[in-house]
Amino acid sequence: MTGKDHDIDTVELAKKLVSTPSTSGSGTEIYDLVFDLLKEVHAGPVWKGEKSRYLEYSDFRNIYASTGNGKGPRIMLNCHLDTVDPGNGWFDSPFSAKECDGRIYGLGAADMKGGCASAISSFMEIAGKAPDINGELVLSCVFGEEAPYSLGTDALLNELDMSCYDLVINPEPSPLLGIHDHCLVHKRIHRSSFPVVIVGAEGRVLFEIEFFGKASHASHPSQGINALHDASSFITELTRFDLFSNIKMGRGHYVVLNVDGGDQSFTVPSQCKLLVNRQLTLGEDEKKALREIQTIARSLKLRSKVKIKKRYSPSPELEYRPYLFESSRYLDMFLRHVPPSTYGKSQKRCLFTTSSVGDFNLFGARARIPTVVYGPGGGNIHSPNEYVNIDEMLKVKDHITDFLTEAFDIGRISKDTDRR
Repeated sequence: MTGKDHDIDTVELAKKLVSTPSTSGSGTEIYDLVFDLLKEVHAGPVWKGEKSRYLEYSDFRNIYASTGNGKGPRIMLNCHLDTVDPGNGWFDSPFSAKECDGRIYGLGAADMKGGCASAISSFMEIAGKAPDINGELVLSCVFGEEAPYSLGTDALLNELDMSCYDLVINPEPSPLLGIHDHCLVHKRIHRSSFPVVIVGAEGRVLFEIEFFGKASHASHPSQGINALHDASSFITELTRFDLFSNIKMGRGHYVVLNVDGGDQSFTVPSQCKLLVNRQLTLGEDEKKALREIQTIARSLKLRSKVKIKKRYSPSPELEYRPYLFESSRYLDMFLRHVPPSTYGKSQKRCLFTTSSVGDFNLFGARARIPTVVYGPGGGNIHSPNEYVNIDEMLKVKDHITDFLTEAFDIGRISKDTDRR
């Protein structure tokens, strides 16, 4: 196939993926589609149907395909096939895969079926061109990234031996994940535009904070202890407590995600519960963050009794912890194939971290594999009328393919094959 033919295939594949529902209750159609596609290049796809160790999912699968003899670099292309639920407010069907003005619209187009199409197309080109590469290239298409805890990647790390891998490339929509995040090179937050390379990610921990006051008639508020008032004082202190930080210094920020409490009757509310997100930078963990939030609560000397606990998660292995890889042999090689995105008059390449979390955290922090997030941009992720930019999707595919060609020395392999 020519490069143009591959470009057409990538776009059509993206449309097929977007038009195929893959929420938690959508069945196996998208997994069948990808599995059958990979069989065409004889990459030995494996369809793992084991259920998660923690939650009951039906019709979710991990698909793995590999090529190469294992005697060289080991590189993984990782993406998730599942999406969030569509919600309301779509101009067209969430599964229309409508192409318009250089974009593909539909649920999961940017997050991350456009990136999936780039990765799958790149893998198929390499596997079709040079099935006997010295090394190993693995494509993993996993479930459950949009559900809690990245359960598909957790299953992957328990099913595959990742101890000797040199690089993981995750084509999440990096221009969107890098918005308002920190550039390590220029040591500041600035606007990012494609191509955006992300080499580190913050972690996160969720806290449930309960305030127990005392009920009284609302006409005599001094007789009670208003749990909502104390909770609002706590929220205000969190906003004052925040400060600028980045993944290497300072600390993560707080975001109040939910407030639950109050009374519909004419009564001073005696109870309130907050759900608070705390980002984690390098060197921070949930214990340090818990001590900090306990100190904040004590400093306010609230009348309500305050109970703070980390929100339930099935296992410490499933926590999203921070990671950063600024340089490695194959990360540096990958960067040579991605045109530099620079800031202002500076000619230095931007390297971003992200405050978002995802499967990449498990590879970077838990498996400690150099992990780069690099994918096409778009808009409206987790929202109606989501879209991916087609030209960026094709460039991501080409950049990944060019890198893999050098990493596995495929030019030399092709020349040796021609001589034979």
